[in-house]
Amino acid sequence: MDVAASTIDNPHTALFNLTMIQRLTLLVLTALLALPAARADAPIEMIVYSKTSWFRHPDIGRISGYLAVLGSKHGINVSITEDAKDLSARNLEQYDLILFNNSTNLGESLTVEERKPIIEWFHKGGGIMVMHAGIVQNGTWPELIEIAGCDFHGDSEFVEARFLVDPKAEGDPIVAGKSREFTYTADWLNFDKSVTGLPGVEVLLRLDEKSYVPVRDIPFYKDMKPMGADHPICWRRTLGKGRFFFTGLGHDVRSIDTDFGRPHLLAGIRWTAGRTQEETNKAGE
Repeated sequence: MDVAASTIDNPHTALFNLTMIQRLTLLVLTALLALPAARADAPIEMIVYSKTSWFRHPDIGRISGYLAVLGSKHGINVSITEDAKDLSARNLEQYDLILFNNSTNLGESLTVEERKPIIEWFHKGGGIMVMHAGIVQNGTWPELIEIAGCDFHGDSEFVEARFLVDPKAEGDPIVAGKSREFTYTADWLNFDKSVTGLPGVEVLLRLDEKSYVPVRDIPFYKDMKPMGADHPICWRRTLGKGRFFFTGLGHDVRSIDTDFGRPHLLAGIRWTAGRTQEETNKAGE
């Protein structure tokens, strides 16, 4: 039997075949659209942990909520917790990064066994982002302090200070279009040593201590000194496969909900999640 001739002789068969092709094409397109998005477009999975064991910033809850709303607008799925069980090895497998939101003295709120899977996950390629007092560990978690490169050593009042952009950081999405220097108002932390020059560290922003009073005049700080000419306040670090990012912003919502703070945080999250600078640039357009 001549199939071609039969099809030509029977226009209804031809129409049926065409319709089937259209249906198959539609099914293929639907299946393709249902496939997971490419990495650049896939949402970032972030877990925010904010339990404290020392000073607790009053705005912690508002900051966590702010991060959730900000993330929802920029392809970042945010989970919020103060339960150590959510930082288990099994649970961390679904996340690109942990963000420690002002979570002071973590070594007292997390047991040694609860801390261990976090460090192991980091070294396997996880990301740890620390906002403001999340770096305040007072010696309680040596492994995290080693990753960060320093520990807390006093702070200032909530005041305006001058940011100094590291020349190598100009054009990086984390500095949000700023160059050389600019002023910003927040509560500024001091550290027991500078991270400049540590392996894997890139300092992005420093503070000009001549522009403000670095150490508050309170009895508890009587033995604490300013850091001097080299005062990093935002840096990132790669250690093997792990990525660490610190920003001094985050004392409260007013210190991050600004034209600089929003893109700064988003770029920091994307870098810590392992997205390339090209992907980060694209996402920020």
